[in-house]
Amino acid sequence: MPEATLAVRRAAFRQLLSGRPALIETVADEAGLSTDAAREAIDLIVSVGMAEADDGRVVGMDELTRRRTRTSRPDARPRRVVDMVRLRHRWNRGGLGAEAVGRTQCGACGRSIEVVIREGEPEGTAVGWLPDESCSNVMAEFCPSPLPFCSRAHLDESRTGQATAPGAALDIENVAERGRAFWRQLVP
Repeated sequence: MPEATLAVRRAAFRQLLSGRPALIETVADEAGLSTDAAREAIDLIVSVGMAEADDGRVVGMDELTRRRTRTSRPDARPRRVVDMVRLRHRWNRGGLGAEAVGRTQCGACGRSIEVVIREGEPEGTAVGWLPDESCSNVMAEFCPSPLPFCSRAHLDESRTGQATAPGAALDIENVAERGRAFWRQLVP
């Protein structure tokens, strides 16, 4: 991706993280770009599924979104849940010094999962499946795959009979660390 996209990603991510609307004009100013150059960079980021834009605003950037998304399991009907992305965002906020609570549902049984962040460290017994896949569109091809589970037994059960797609079963601390590592490029 062109260098301008990193500046746009950082600016939009910071605005979303702070709770401010990520207006394209504001993103452009913060990134030091013209509005047209910022819009072009945003369009490129959206085209690979790493951002969402709507009506002159960036509403999602690099796994951070403030909206609910649909997550479906291969063996069940789609259902509305707080996306793993938002939960990972909460875990990462802990790494940035924030206290937070993240809520989602188990990818196997639908049981509610709550993760509390205290002094930057997640507490809980949730585990996650993180696929090791390359893709051309992150939101369309990758995002439906990582799921949270209330227990390792439910994660293992959900993987039984599936193709041996590469990936990793991660405990809550490892998911949090991967999120922090990914976002360090955006929040130095």
